[in-house]
Amino acid sequence: MSAAAQLFAERGYAGARTAEIARAAKVTERTLFKYFADKGALLERVLAPALAAAATPPPAGETPFAAWFETLIRQRLAAVQAGPHVLRLVLLELLTSESARRRFAPLWKRELWGGMVRSVARFQARGELRADLDAEALARMVFSLALGYLFSRTLVAPGLAWDDAREIARLLEVLRRGAAPSGGQV
Repeated sequence: MSAAAQLFAERGYAGARTAEIARAAKVTERTLFKYFADKGALLERVLAPALAAAATPPPAGETPFAAWFETLIRQRLAAVQAGPHVLRLVLLELLTSESARRRFAPLWKRELWGGMVRSVARFQARGELRADLDAEALARMVFSLALGYLFSRTLVAPGLAWDDAREIARLLEVLRRGAAPSGGQV
């Protein structure tokens, strides 16, 4: 699995050859196909943990929005740090493969998106988030900020001295008050 994830992330699905994956895993190609029907099944098995981690819902119930958002970021950050090559692979496949987008979209919608929209609506109903936007629009904004942070933190500039607590607090501040200067308009 590790060898496949690494080679898929480096070369993409189309560029990674099963013979190379088997060699890197120190098995024969025949052994590889004993466990996986084809290269697509191997890719799906490699992506399954990343997709499951992405789909893990943050806490529900009476959790305040700030704690929910922080948990959302920290859960995904831990998953990405445990396997950054898997995030690269997911992004590469989503950017370059229509079939990957077709496979990923229903899972994302079912496992992550619906829960996020319901959570945002719950926070709106409790008065923790503005209610003049529909829950889906606000969920897209929350998702975009979270994904942008994870992307920057783990792929663009992982070597920087990141202060996750401070960065998450800043993201929350932008979510709560927007990007306009205090009392001002943009």
